[in-house]
Amino acid sequence: MTNIQRAFYAAERAHTGQTYDIYPYMYHIKQTYDIAKMFAFDEDIVVACILHDTLEDGRLSYNDIKRGFGQNVAEIVYCVTDELGRNRVERKQKTYPKIKSNRKAIAVKLCDRIANVQHSHVHSQKMFNTYKNEHQEFLQLRTDDKELENAWFFLETLFK
Repeated sequence: MTNIQRAFYAAERAHTGQTYDIYPYMYHIKQTYDIAKMFAFDEDIVVACILHDTLEDGRLSYNDIKRGFGQNVAEIVYCVTDELGRNRVERKQKTYPKIKSNRKAIAVKLCDRIANVQHSHVHSQKMFNTYKNEHQEFLQLRTDDKELENAWFFLETLFK
């Protein structure tokens, strides 16, 4: 069994009973995975995309991820996991420096954001507007990493 297959099993178990809008949570996980594959990101990024919400919203620990998928993937997932805060703005302000410290975490967060923006554009104008209003702050994660340029460009087109 591949790491990707095992990651899907782990994510499905971690998100049992959770929903994303009207869909089972795995709908969002699959969207994020598809985006990572579309940009041909490496396996650590793809696996982390599948597991990206398992610390924050699921039932896995950092050590579970490390044991099952290695330290690199565990670190990526840790970096994209929101820190605690009194509101969304405070959580993001605390989390973005973690993300920016790990180039692969930037890729995962970018895939997650693209999936969220695509979904909200069709299903939730309120959330779409939230992402649009946060976009300037989200851009602080942008670096001169050429591997991510197509994904950043794709995200930009979603707001036009």
